Amino acid sequence: MNLEHLYHQVKQQIDRVDFELLWSGFKPVAFALYNEHECYFNGRYIEKSSQFMANTAIMFEGEIIAIWNVMSYPDNIFKFTASIIHEMFHAFQILQRESRFADEKIALIQYQYHLENLSIKLEEAKLMKSIIEDENIGLWSTLLSLRRYRYNKYPYEYDYESRIEQIEGTAHCVEMRALEQLDPYQANIQWNEMMKKINDPNQYFPVRIISYPTGALFLKCIALASSFNPTGISSQPFSIQIIQDVSFKDVNHIENNQVEILLNHHIAKTQTIIDQAIAKHDIALSGTYPLISLNIYDARYLRGYATSTYFVAYQDQDEMKVLHGNFVVALDEELNITCVYRQ
Repeated sequence: MNLEHLYHQVKQQIDRVDFELLWSGFKPVAFALYNEHECYFNGRYIEKSSQFMANTAIMFEGEIIAIWNVMSYPDNIFKFTASIIHEMFHAFQILQRESRFADEKIALIQYQYHLENLSIKLEEAKLMKSIIEDENIGLWSTLLSLRRYRYNKYPYEYDYESRIEQIEGTAHCVEMRALEQLDPYQANIQWNEMMKKINDPNQYFPVRIISYPTGALFLKCIALASSFNPTGISSQPFSIQIIQDVSFKDVNHIENNQVEILLNHHIAKTQTIIDQAIAKHDIALSGTYPLISLNIYDARYLRGYATSTYFVAYQDQDEMKVLHGNFVVALDEELNITCVYRQ
């Protein structure tokens, strides 16, 4: 794969985008493309450091840059460029001293999958679909009321979801706005796919993943039905700010049978992954090591064990070390690793 050629293809498309139309104050940053063997950054091949892990924004050579792990050559350069701009927006968030990040390690243990909370989220998805596709702005107040109810009834869970919507939902929205400039036809397809996803209860486990499109589509609803400006820096996520003046109303008890089945399946599958890894007894690490991070994108947790795909990062004295692969991680109450099993 020719990373240099791909880099310049992406750079050419980035130069076409009006970043101010994506988000107020947003400007492009430098980016790097890398794979298992090489890394191309800012017009040259460089030696890849341990910082190059996943698709994200990192501090490198004194500046915040976007990075992307190129697993295979992209089939659509416009979609790929929009994805790079998504990561650039994360760099922008860091530069803006964004503070509304979720504490993912704590949330891994503390977030509870409440049936009612998830069932109401699914009802909200139906409302967003009608607001956006049917331009039924009259449903806006109902949408806010449901969100206010969840905020009051499930404060930790709503706060966590709102922080993912703040960080990833906004980046997802910016990505889609960039794609609208580069390839409007493909952008329309992607928006429709996002709408299908949030209305499919199968997509709600793990909950972190569905918060990307719910955040982006909620921002789209805000633009259609409200004068609220979500672009400013605040101590609260936009999903909390916008419901602060909404009166709390109790709602009819909502529990979706399909969500309940899927929730039970999610718990059972998590237990199976853990049990199989422990039974396999292929230990990658044993001892007491502070957990730095795991792949939070689709991580699971149950009764002292977390699952992670692709990597686990941990502290070994003064050094960060990384295990590569799919793992089940035994954790103590202080979030120290006690054992890592290969899946």
